[in-house]
Amino acid sequence: MDKETGFTDLFLDTSELDGSDSVDRTNGNESKNDDDSSDNESWSSYDNLPEEDFQKKEEGTCSENAYFDGWSGDNGYEHEDGANMDIEEAEIQQRALETQLKVMGMTFASQWEAYMFYNNYTKDRGFSIRKDKVKRGKGLSTTVRYRRYVCSRAGKRLSKFLNPEGRTRGLRPETRCECGEHLVVKLDKGRGVWFVAAFMDDRNHLLARADEVVFPRSHRVMGDHQITEILAMEGARIRKHIIIDNFISRYGSYGKCGFLRRDVYNLCCREKMKLIAKGDANTAIGIMRSRKEKDPDFFFEYMLDKEGRLKSMFWCDPQSRRDYQLYGDVTVFDSTYKMNRYGMPFIPFVGVNNHRCTTVFGCAIVSYETEATYVWLLQTFLKANCQKKPRSIITDGDAAMIQAIRLVLVDVLHRLCPWHVEKICRSTLIANR
Repeated sequence: MDKETGFTDLFLDTSELDGSDSVDRTNGNESKNDDDSSDNESWSSYDNLPEEDFQKKEEGTCSENAYFDGWSGDNGYEHEDGANMDIEEAEIQQRALETQLKVMGMTFASQWEAYMFYNNYTKDRGFSIRKDKVKRGKGLSTTVRYRRYVCSRAGKRLSKFLNPEGRTRGLRPETRCECGEHLVVKLDKGRGVWFVAAFMDDRNHLLARADEVVFPRSHRVMGDHQITEILAMEGARIRKHIIIDNFISRYGSYGKCGFLRRDVYNLCCREKMKLIAKGDANTAIGIMRSRKEKDPDFFFEYMLDKEGRLKSMFWCDPQSRRDYQLYGDVTVFDSTYKMNRYGMPFIPFVGVNNHRCTTVFGCAIVSYETEATYVWLLQTFLKANCQKKPRSIITDGDAAMIQAIRLVLVDVLHRLCPWHVEKICRSTLIANR
């Protein structure tokens, strides 16, 4: 009897592991008060079954118990997953509502402070913003009273920017997808503060990862110390790509650096534009004069037209003048460079030193390629080099240049550049096919 009772206890423990304890709970204490005969009969009936039927019976019992528990195979897990999803959705909506109420109750001392708050807010969430609409006071007042900030992917690109016809550059990839994220702030004149008038925290695009969020435009910010250091390196004539490599090696990556290569180029370009704000010609002449004051051996001359505009300019530094005295027997006089925004030819005087390396003897820019312009240029070149004439001069065969050489460099052997001759012959043969 004790042995059978032990087996009965083992069976009861196994049934509890298989999920039959729910049935025991429904029966209350009645299942514990069953007599030993009922337990023996139930066990003997299992013992009389074959092994396969016993396994089927066990499986049937488990499935039956599972049915009483309220679960049926995978449907139970799907129901549980759906419930978890509903809970997560409710938590997300609750957090969104709390954020909405918190932002709508904020005030700012200025619109710049509101922009910085919203920019930092979007950076934490993986996207960037831009300034959209602004409204000013009526009448003579130009005070800004309304400012709207939107997601950088808000709106849609205009159709004129989607047409590739008549464009020398390829179209940029489309990035705007009509995102509805925005923040609107208005000025309260009575209190002198900016309050949030509208806020929409709704996006329809993928968000950037933590290592990517520093690259959008609104999050790329240069510090004052970085700008000062970049301009100092630029003033020391350090190449821009070397400046970028220096910052990247110092910080470890572009993300920690905070700006990109083109940001450095744009910064240097803006600083150069400030130098020529009073006029590019006057700025160029002022730079030449300052170099002349620092180095008396620096040579430059310029010529103005009747309206006071820069017509021609020639300059050369002391090293170029010394190089011409040593290696100026053969001089190349080329006027085919017209790569500046004004279309003015850039004319370098170059030669070859004893190491077969190109050396520059002087440079000039002219506005008109006429015989009088070339005569003035050759006379100025000889004046800068103590009237020393080259033994041979090579040009591209320009008619006005040939006439000027015959007038100024009478005894100098004039040769044509073989590269230009080959180019003209090739273009002529192609045109006459």
